[in-house]
Amino acid sequence: MIYPAHLHTLLRSITPEGQQDEIQHTCRAMVALRDDSTWSLRYADPDNNGQTALQGTPQWMSISRDGDTRSRLLFRVGERLECLYVSPMGEFQMHTHTTLFNATVEAEQGRVELHYELFLSDSLAAQNELEVWWERQT
Repeated sequence: MIYPAHLHTLLRSITPEGQQDEIQHTCRAMVALRDDSTWSLRYADPDNNGQTALQGTPQWMSISRDGDTRSRLLFRVGERLECLYVSPMGEFQMHTHTTLFNATVEAEQGRVELHYELFLSDSLAAQNELEVWWERQT
């Protein structure tokens, strides 16, 4: 099943020094649900001159950005995973360590909660909490 949706994201970040940031985003997205319990959503990302895609299963989730900055982040609870991150300033060594992942995906709506640590060059850069929710557009 594929349908248009209203998408909302909220990313909260805390650096090791205690600096906090919060980024909210609302847009239209396309959602695809499959019979095998996998899902994906894709939306235009004008701030990056490209698009962003989230894909998931009950066990893992990925975020891919294409545009000025290209990144591929993978999240599995309890695992530290290497990621691709290429910006106009160059390529960076990045890892994620996921501490929480919950996804409730239904025919008309979905909600994802993801907590993870982000490492740049093996140093903790931020502790992030991402919330994503959407509802089918009629």
